[in-house]
Amino acid sequence: MNKALFSDIQRDYAKKAKKTLDTFPKLTLVCESSLASMWIMKGEWVRIIRTKWGAKELPPNQQWVSVYFFRNLTYLRAAYLLAREGSCGPSSNLQRTAYETILRSYLFIVDEKEARLYGSLIEGTIKREEKETLRKRKYYPLHFLLEKLYIPKSRKSHRKIFHTLSRFSHPSIRGVFLDVKYSEKQTEDCLKVILALIYGTIQMMAEGFFELLDDRIKDTIKSTLENIASFLHEVPLFEPDREELSSKIRLKKGNFLIAL
Repeated sequence: MNKALFSDIQRDYAKKAKKTLDTFPKLTLVCESSLASMWIMKGEWVRIIRTKWGAKELPPNQQWVSVYFFRNLTYLRAAYLLAREGSCGPSSNLQRTAYETILRSYLFIVDEKEARLYGSLIEGTIKREEKETLRKRKYYPLHFLLEKLYIPKSRKSHRKIFHTLSRFSHPSIRGVFLDVKYSEKQTEDCLKVILALIYGTIQMMAEGFFELLDDRIKDTIKSTLENIASFLHEVPLFEPDREELSSKIRLKKGNFLIAL
């Protein structure tokens, strides 16, 4: 009986990853350079917080933005590696988490009360009636985030994004064999979504810490967003667009070169 080794499995996926690199050299380069820029921003961010805040505690909304930015860096890197080897189903699951993380971050940016409420839940200091309110609405489901952040037209667009990312999230037979046989089109689409989510994550972080950004990190943010936008030509609008929230959002509709 032949023994299958894990190294044999890895060798097969390595061939698929090489095919992706050879077939989409520009796309993979932009993905990797953008992820590398996020890593640089993470280091710059730690420097800024230590310099400008020291031992002081960040406001709750900025605490969550920091946590979620670092989380998405990890998730999107893993999503990229899976997509590069043609494993677009598992990659989409990570992308969906990153997408929902961006939306929740924006909620906490525009509604500090929600940021404090969630913080008290995590710390175990939340009042009983507040916890019950969160439980009844199932905490932060998609429909709640869309209602709070977006106009009806944008909600429709976001539901389409969520539906696309959720195709492989349930134990059905739909798409079972898509990852077994390498698909150039599916891999390309998957990588482009990851690139858009990187854009949304960086823009969300910059919005949450707008007043603290210095020229060094601004330059990295602008160059990275510009590279992504130039490659994709069109990027989904992640920022809230409800009229009553517009005054709270500085980075919107691709204005980062002017606003930063």
